[in-house]
Amino acid sequence: MIDFLETASQDDLDAIAMIAEFDISRPDNRVEYDIWFSSADDKMYDFIEDFAKVDAMFGESVLMTPRHVVWACPECEEDFKKNNCFGNGKYCALNPTHPDKKGTNIMIEDLRSSYIYEKFYENPETRYKWWSYITEV
Repeated sequence: MIDFLETASQDDLDAIAMIAEFDISRPDNRVEYDIWFSSADDKMYDFIEDFAKVDAMFGESVLMTPRHVVWACPECEEDFKKNNCFGNGKYCALNPTHPDKKGTNIMIEDLRSSYIYEKFYENPETRYKWWSYITEV
């Protein structure tokens, strides 16, 4: 992160959002963490690919939960909602680096990766399938 902060453009710095929370409410000797991302974020996939190795080092003592970035836009124009939202603006996504990529396609990919996570991540023997899928995307 330090290298990124020292070399990042102002646009990259303006796009950073980071939250750290240290909650030990379930002391079951397991590392639990969330990764927030969107399939529209190419840079995030580099981070995920690198972090797969860290996750694997924890073996069965880890629970990672992927979270996908969406927002509501009920007042947006109909054309925008048609291309970038579900639920008439209740769930929207946008790719600022590739404006021609529809937000609806982004959310479909996010849902696909969520399904693969639900199907394979909980079992330590098949956990690698989610990581493999995500790094291939």
